[in-house]
Amino acid sequence: MFLSDYTSDECIFIDANIFIYNALDNPIYAGSCSDFLMLVETDKIKAVITPMVMDEVLFKILVAEASQHIDKFNIWNLKKKMKDPIFSSVVYKPVKEYNEYLIELTYAGLEILDINERTIKKSIILGEKYGLLTTDAIHLAAMKQYKIIYLASNDSDFDKVDFIKVYKPTNR
Repeated sequence: MFLSDYTSDECIFIDANIFIYNALDNPIYAGSCSDFLMLVETDKIKAVITPMVMDEVLFKILVAEASQHIDKFNIWNLKKKMKDPIFSSVVYKPVKEYNEYLIELTYAGLEILDINERTIKKSIILGEKYGLLTTDAIHLAAMKQYKIIYLASNDSDFDKVDFIKVYKPTNR
């Protein structure tokens, strides 16, 4: 199923990659993801994320920006370079801008779900059962906790989860 096919009145969980394709203007998926997010912006689709989704998105934006300013990019060089306030200010500019966009979405059709120790406990069980990395398992546990069955994601790891329906971006 594709993002453009999503028509339910129920909430859909948006995985970080949907925002990342949009933020970093991915040549294949940005259009599809932007169209989908526009429906959230205009409150035509009710969507949810967790703070972990926000963290993933903002971290990838920071890394993408920083990699354009560091010759031999790796996480250690990034951590060293972040001590420079001018560099930090430069790489945080797009992070701040996209964070503002995410916050604006919360005034429309997006809700940020709470994560607690019960969610984490459940995520360990689900992660092991479905072979998911920890962050994806936490997303899945939050979906289960809040009774959300729809997921917007391009992560094929979720395809094996039997209690959700995944909607993917398309190349348009």
